[in-house]
Amino acid sequence: MASQDSSFLTGNLKGVKGIATTENGSVPIYFSGAIGLKAVPSARGMFLYLTELNLVSKGIRTAKGTTGVLGLRLGVGETGLSYDLKTGRATGEIPLILHYELLDRVKGFRKAGTEGEDDQFVPFTEKMKGKIVLKLPPGTQLRAEGAITASLELEMELSSFVLSVVRRIVTSARFRLDWSRFLAPALFLRIQPVFIGRNSSDPTATGTAFTELMKRAVELWDRCGNTNCIKFILNRPIYLSKPAYRVLETKGEAASLRAEVDVADAVEVFVVERMDFTCDWGGGACFSSGTAAAKIVTCDRQLAVPAPCPCPGYCPGTCPPCPPCRTGAVNHYHLAHELGHALNLAHPHDAHGGLVEGTLGSNMEPSGFCCDNPDSQSARNCRSASNPLLFWGRSICRGTPDIRD
Repeated sequence: MASQDSSFLTGNLKGVKGIATTENGSVPIYFSGAIGLKAVPSARGMFLYLTELNLVSKGIRTAKGTTGVLGLRLGVGETGLSYDLKTGRATGEIPLILHYELLDRVKGFRKAGTEGEDDQFVPFTEKMKGKIVLKLPPGTQLRAEGAITASLELEMELSSFVLSVVRRIVTSARFRLDWSRFLAPALFLRIQPVFIGRNSSDPTATGTAFTELMKRAVELWDRCGNTNCIKFILNRPIYLSKPAYRVLETKGEAASLRAEVDVADAVEVFVVERMDFTCDWGGGACFSSGTAAAKIVTCDRQLAVPAPCPCPGYCPGTCPPCPPCRTGAVNHYHLAHELGHALNLAHPHDAHGGLVEGTLGSNMEPSGFCCDNPDSQSARNCRSASNPLLFWGRSICRGTPDIRD
C-alpha cells in the first residue's frame, strides 16, 4: 500500500500504433492497453514509479505464421523513472514479458502443474528490454485529483527468446492520465463466456453453473480491498452449436474447443457439461496462464462434484484419492481459482515459467476435482495479480484479504 502522501496516475491506451521488426522486415502493429504510475513527493517535486504497463495486439504475420493475440506486460512489480520537473519528462529502462499464441502452437506448454491437479498450463514466454520516455506537461507536480494529457515513446528489443519472430517493437501514443489520491482505481479483466448450444433459449445449452461460479469469483477477488482491486466485466455469451463438445472425452477435444473462439481483449471461459477423460484437471484448467491468450475450460459438473472420493462412476480407474481437504457436493470457487491462473498466479510451491507462487491455504491451493477449492484470498495473491488484458476502471473492492502476507 502506498503512503498517505502518494498519488496515482492511471490511463488506458487505445489505437496505439507501432512498428514491429520480424525476421522478414518491419510491419505495422496496433495495441490497446493500460499504464499506471505511483507519484511520491520529493524535495525536487516528486518521484515517479511505473507500476503497470499492459499492451495487447491482435497480432501480426511472420515467416513462421500469424502470431495470434500478442501481449506485453511489465516484468517487475514497479520500476523507478528519472523525472525532470522542469520539462515533465520521465525516462527509464524497463523489463517486459512478451507472449503470443504462436509460441503455444509451436512449443506447447512448459508442464501441467502439481500432482493431483494439473490445471495450470504454463506458456513459454520471451523477454524484451524497453526504453520508455513519458512526457507530462512541464512542471507537473503531485496532485490529489484531476487529469492531464501525456505522451509515451517506447522502444523494445528482444533480450531472451524462444522463437525470435518478433525482435523489436517501437510505439508511441498520446493519452489521458487521471490523478487519484491514496488508492489506485480498480483493474478490470474482461471475460468471454462460451457455452455449447444453439442460443440462449436452448434449454440444453451448457453454462448452467457459470452464473454461480462467476458470482463466487467476483466475491473472492473483491476481497483484494485496497491491496490491488480486481474486477470483472462479462461479455455476452457466445454459443457454439456443436453438440460433440458437450462432453469432452480427450485432451485433444479440449484443445479443439479452445481453438473455436478467439476474443483478443478477453479471457475466454469455455463451459462444457463434463470432461470424462481425467480428474486431474480439477474439473477444468487454464491455458497460457498470465498472458493475453489465457483461456479457461470448465464444466457444469463443478456444482455436482462426485463425493466421496475417488470420483465414483465419473472416471473409474483414473482418479487418484483426494488430498486432505474439505470435500463436498459442489466446488463453488473453481472458476475463482482458474482466474487466478489467468492472473499469473501458480499453485503454492509450484511457481515456474514466470508465474508467481500463490499463497499456501488460499484459493490458489490445488484441490483435485473431488474437493472444493479453498475460499480464502490473500493479500499477496492480490498484489501479484497481473495480465496484459487488465485495464483501468472506476470501482471499489470492499472486502479485505483473509490472509495478510
